Amino acid sequence: MAETDVIRTPDQRLRVFVSSTLQELAAERQAVRDAVAGLRLVPVMFELGARPHPPRQVYRAYLAQSQVFVGVYWQSYGWVAPGEQVSGLEDEYRLAAGLPRLIYVKSPAPEREPRLARMLARIRDDADVSYQHFSDPGQLRGLVENDLAVLLSERFQAAQPRVGGAGDAQGAPLAGALPVPATPLVGRDRDAAAIRDLVVGEGVRLVTLTGAGGVGKSRLAVEVASRLGPGFADGVRFADLTTVPAAELVAPTVAAALGLNTSGAQVISDVMAYLRPRRLLLVLDNFEQVMLAAPLVADLLTAARGLVVLVTSRMVLRLSGEHDVQVPTLPVPDTTADSGAAAVQQYAGVRLFVERARAVAPGFGLTSGNAAAVAEICRRLDGLPLAIELAAARVKLLPPQALLARLDDRMGLLTGGAVDLPERQRTLRTTLDWSFGLLPAGQQALFARLGVFAGTFGLPAVEAIYHEPAAADPGQAGQVMDMLGALVDSSLVQPETHDGEPRFRLLHTIREYALARLREDSGNWREAHDRHAAYFLALAEPAGPELEDHGQLEWLDRLETDHGNLAAALSWLADQDQLEPVLRLMFINGAWRFWWLRGHLDELARNAEAIAAKSERLPPWEHGLALAAAGFHRQAMGDQASSLRLFEQSLALLRQSGDKLRIAYISAVLGHLSALQHDYARASDLLEQSQAQLHQVGDDEFTGPDRVQHLLDVALLHNFLGQIRLSQGDHNGAAQLFTEALIAARHGSDRFTLLISRYDLALASQAQGDLRGAAGLLAEGCRIAAGAGDMASAGYYLEALADVARLQDNPQRAVRLLASAGALLEANGSGWLHAWVPRAPHGDDALAVLRSRTDGAAFDDAWARGRSIAGKGAGEVALDGS
Repeated sequence: MAETDVIRTPDQRLRVFVSSTLQELAAERQAVRDAVAGLRLVPVMFELGARPHPPRQVYRAYLAQSQVFVGVYWQSYGWVAPGEQVSGLEDEYRLAAGLPRLIYVKSPAPEREPRLARMLARIRDDADVSYQHFSDPGQLRGLVENDLAVLLSERFQAAQPRVGGAGDAQGAPLAGALPVPATPLVGRDRDAAAIRDLVVGEGVRLVTLTGAGGVGKSRLAVEVASRLGPGFADGVRFADLTTVPAAELVAPTVAAALGLNTSGAQVISDVMAYLRPRRLLLVLDNFEQVMLAAPLVADLLTAARGLVVLVTSRMVLRLSGEHDVQVPTLPVPDTTADSGAAAVQQYAGVRLFVERARAVAPGFGLTSGNAAAVAEICRRLDGLPLAIELAAARVKLLPPQALLARLDDRMGLLTGGAVDLPERQRTLRTTLDWSFGLLPAGQQALFARLGVFAGTFGLPAVEAIYHEPAAADPGQAGQVMDMLGALVDSSLVQPETHDGEPRFRLLHTIREYALARLREDSGNWREAHDRHAAYFLALAEPAGPELEDHGQLEWLDRLETDHGNLAAALSWLADQDQLEPVLRLMFINGAWRFWWLRGHLDELARNAEAIAAKSERLPPWEHGLALAAAGFHRQAMGDQASSLRLFEQSLALLRQSGDKLRIAYISAVLGHLSALQHDYARASDLLEQSQAQLHQVGDDEFTGPDRVQHLLDVALLHNFLGQIRLSQGDHNGAAQLFTEALIAARHGSDRFTLLISRYDLALASQAQGDLRGAAGLLAEGCRIAAGAGDMASAGYYLEALADVARLQDNPQRAVRLLASAGALLEANGSGWLHAWVPRAPHGDDALAVLRSRTDGAAFDDAWARGRSIAGKGAGEVALDGS
């Protein structure tokens, strides 16, 4: 025997050093001591020894004679001795380097000291440390017993000859081995790190990755498991449940993944017995079709304290302790993002497309010619990884621009996935068929009807398209709520919150699938769309209070929230030749203000043109209104010639109906257009006709929308008359008319005419030499426009303010205001205000004048500052007098 061999006495036992604060964890220290002693090991604890020596010498000596380190921590960092940099608690952990270290952290810990928090963060990053959470002494004792037993087993097995590496003796892969991905993971590093932190940092033992089909749950789970694997003494086992047809077959599938040779009634008990002493990560992939097996997962977690389960599913398991992680779609560029190759390459959805495209077309790359198309493809596919991969696979035949042109038929285009994918993932259609097939009949019917929504929607809207109003059948309303919740749980519907209110949406790709399902039943197809249109038209019709100042902004905001649905409703009605309700909403009841004030003129113009094209079949009054609606939008687009023609046709038809109010309105508009063409004689004649019509009907005959229409007519008439006076040099007469227009607009609490009247009155004040008064009117008007969300009109107000600043000999402020105005108009389009008021000096000529009066560096600085602050609030820019 060598002299260095140690002769051990019969009483030699493994020593376990226990480190913790003494007072705050007294009960936990006792639990650890009982666990260690119960395994016939020796607990080495600081307070157990006689201490004639300084504390550091004592615990250093104890550690030197120990084989395992157990650290138990809660809130206190411990005492730092004089002359020391760290507490004894941290010093013990450092000195234990090289020993097996088992760390247990008590939670919750609302008053954890910062130094302990930082210490624990460093410990979590140590690869050779077992790190677990506990909440009470009983749980801690069980964890320590289990972990020490596993540790002893590992040490015993480590001393045995190893065969087969990751497989068996012949090198065959072990049952339940983690799949090795064929392609790198794109855009999921942050998601994977967050899930790892849940398990390692927070001690979560059941994590369910949920999300829509094709979002990449399985691929992310494999990545997370590979990162977590080294921290599990017994490794990772992977059970694919895709082909498991029934819940009772899940236990045998798990047993097979664990490599157990068991069957019959003993399967579950054998699996529990196997897992009980082990520290193991179990991945259960594609759980959604075996949801009745969820209690089995709970039983396994209860039986085996060292078990962590990672599940992928299109719906949550609804188990205690489950942590639901919704796997998001990949980030894609939004419609306002830079579409250059370098810019779009920053988005994970685009990177995935490029990588998969290169797999089929090795020479593929992002260029200035295709970057915008690739970004739009990824955007229209919602960043859904499977859809992006299937689209990229088409690049061998179709360049991105051609692929984009065919993307309206996603279900037919996105096919031909790799043959080694599961059958349900080889086409987008089969992926969604899989999810749809898991739903009960009622949920299938509701899901199909949800396809009618364009954009987000609320629960009342869902109830409206699915059944009669809730008051008719409260029980059915509750049923719809439950079914909608189930669709959210199934990852087919995405929940959102807007201003504290719950909202929902379908990804565009899923919406297209839902519409395809709805189209299969022609009766439900029409009924669902009709109900959808009726609901949103009723929502859009302004009631009395909503036409008043205090309610109009709230009304505008509500319609902005449902803008997509409102646009879809109007398109449906126009396509179905249901013209009257669209016409009533757009022209009669005042809802047109929403489209004008919120910058959606192009959309409203399309509807107006569609109605005008079909309007000959309408009665004269409706026909006249339809032509007028098209005329207004031609005017806003700058097409004065065709606008004038449409208004003349409209006026002739309205005169047949005897509607004095709208005859006055159209006459005033025609007068305005004539004045813009410098035909002042015809303009005056038409405006006088308008005034005569208004005098005939009087001021007190109207309520509700007609009252507002009357005040609008009065305000517009005075503005148009005043503009003629202003152009002819009658500044005082113009100011008087504009003042009367502003009074009428205020009485009607109508932002449309308020913005016109304030602008015109400011121009008159400026012409009269009252620059301060003009600036005040313009600043307040800019605030009103910005408050209504009408940023284009805010831009025109800033232009006018810039001209006032120029006249006040403040060229740098004028430059800033023009720069801000330009930025707003570039971002929001030309808007509507320019069609109704004379535009203030702007453009290159105005800038040339200002540049001649400003130092070059000061001009550039003022211009850059104005551009940069434009998005911070036009109202604030206008009120900033510096």
